[in-house]
Amino acid sequence: MFLSAAVTGFVVAVVERSVSQVAVGLGGAVAGHLVGLLSLQLGLLVGAIAFRARVHRVVIGVGSRLKDWTTPRRVVVLRAVPLFLSVSVGPGIAPARRRMWGAALCSMTAGVITAVVVTLQAFAAPSGFWIGFAVACVITVGHSFVPRKTATSTSTGWLVFKLPGLTGVRAQQLDAAPLVGQTVDAAQEGKLDLAADLAARLRDEYPTLRTATAARILVLQAEARYAEAMMVAMTLVEDREQTPAEAAVAFAALSGLACATVEAGQLDAEIGLSTASQAIENAVTLGYPQHKLNGTRALHELLSGNTSRAISLARLAAESGDDRLGRADDLATLARAHMTAGDNRSARTALAEAEKLVPWWPRVAILRSRLDVA
Repeated sequence: MFLSAAVTGFVVAVVERSVSQVAVGLGGAVAGHLVGLLSLQLGLLVGAIAFRARVHRVVIGVGSRLKDWTTPRRVVVLRAVPLFLSVSVGPGIAPARRRMWGAALCSMTAGVITAVVVTLQAFAAPSGFWIGFAVACVITVGHSFVPRKTATSTSTGWLVFKLPGLTGVRAQQLDAAPLVGQTVDAAQEGKLDLAADLAARLRDEYPTLRTATAARILVLQAEARYAEAMMVAMTLVEDREQTPAEAAVAFAALSGLACATVEAGQLDAEIGLSTASQAIENAVTLGYPQHKLNGTRALHELLSGNTSRAISLARLAAESGDDRLGRADDLATLARAHMTAGDNRSARTALAEAEKLVPWWPRVAILRSRLDVA
């Protein structure tokens, strides 16, 4: 966004030679940036539907949550200020690589068409606004074509230019995606016997594959076998061949598991909380967004005796998070923190919201039994 603003200001100043038009052009740059992002995300959504890639999450807008439609397979969220569209797409049914590539190509095509249209408009009716609009839109779309992959995002360019040529472990991850997806779906739906059977298949067929291991960890969490899940997560953290982005995700997962394992009484508190603290620090150092760790930090603060801080962080995490199981976890933490503070009424309110999402999730179900007794 900063690059768009700087380039826009320069171009408008050169073309229009007017300070007032530069200000108008910066307004156009904001609109152009948003439209460029919107075109890319709409193209990705349409492409995912057309090529039957898996759409995990659709978030409309920013700010406070107004409404959400949550199922075990998909989350759609409407927020207060509808300026952005965010679409999360992943591999689903085979052939996963071809479907993902097709969805990304649709995103790229939509971005190029939008950039061309607004550029032609800027030439047809030159003004500070339209010049700013076109420059920002072209830069935003063009930047998305740069191949890059971080701990939490993958660019359109990476999917289009790098995905087809993947070999080795990363290609194997795409081949395993259908079975991994079935395992995750079964766990999300609370079909734990089926999930355990599928996780066993993953262990046998893909014993060292990161995505398969992550799915196995999820199943162990769903079964409240936190200590075992933590031991499996350690194998990901200790992988010497992982990228920094992969390591960031692994440390983030380990930090949450360490806290949950301490909470469940399956690990000494001093060891577990120390492990969680170090894992959080490592995840952030490696590029994991700090705000995405608010839920883990909330539970860590609660277990450390900092109840008010835990309430604040858990509330932030539950409000900003969109993942179904993640939100249920954050709401369970918020409920337990309120309960620790002696506010059972607020605890029941938070827990009721968690139960609307995943009533059987172990941390939610255990807290319900405690509140029923209280």
